[in-house]
Amino acid sequence: MSTGPLESSARSRSTQNKSSGPDGRHTLNTSASESLVDQYDVLTEEEQQRVLQRLVVQNESDIRMFSTFLKMPTVVILMLNLLFVYNYVTSGFGSVDNFAGPKMPISGVRIYTEHPIVATELSVVMLQFALYLLSYERWDRLTKSLLAALLVLGTAHALVCRKSGVFEFGWWMLPVVDLIAVSYAQLNMRRSREEIKDLARSTYHVKSA
Repeated sequence: MSTGPLESSARSRSTQNKSSGPDGRHTLNTSASESLVDQYDVLTEEEQQRVLQRLVVQNESDIRMFSTFLKMPTVVILMLNLLFVYNYVTSGFGSVDNFAGPKMPISGVRIYTEHPIVATELSVVMLQFALYLLSYERWDRLTKSLLAALLVLGTAHALVCRKSGVFEFGWWMLPVVDLIAVSYAQLNMRRSREEIKDLARSTYHVKSA
């Protein structure tokens, strides 16, 4: 039994939101206003299986590429912090030059924090934790607790040092911003996997019905 204009309109939107590949088979249109689940439901069973496999492969490839991209600035900031410590230690803790404040790498701007080594250790730990998130993608309660603690400590230290100038504030905030970006990316990666799992579950429920 036909439901009239409403059914015709729904079918028309579904047809518009589905795109066809080179072989004429339907694929999902990620730029369409209709959700992927709604688009997915109107495909045939064979098309659903093919699209699901393609989505898994493409999503994992995108995640690996994006994780590699995020590792690059993290490693650069980590190397700058290690270079800062190296220059500070090799020039002598009590030297005349360091007495006025150790210098940041490349820029040469002086750091006036009272404990530059301890502060740098905190930055290194945050950056290592960011690399850990990108490599192992764990997101349990312990990981969330460590993330919150590191972000609070890093931000608090940067705010304390803001009185020494915008450059020093920016220097200590770099690892914090990097860790926030990595965490946000991690959430999006997990969300994309969950969306694909929802599609797989919907297929299973349809077959079981």
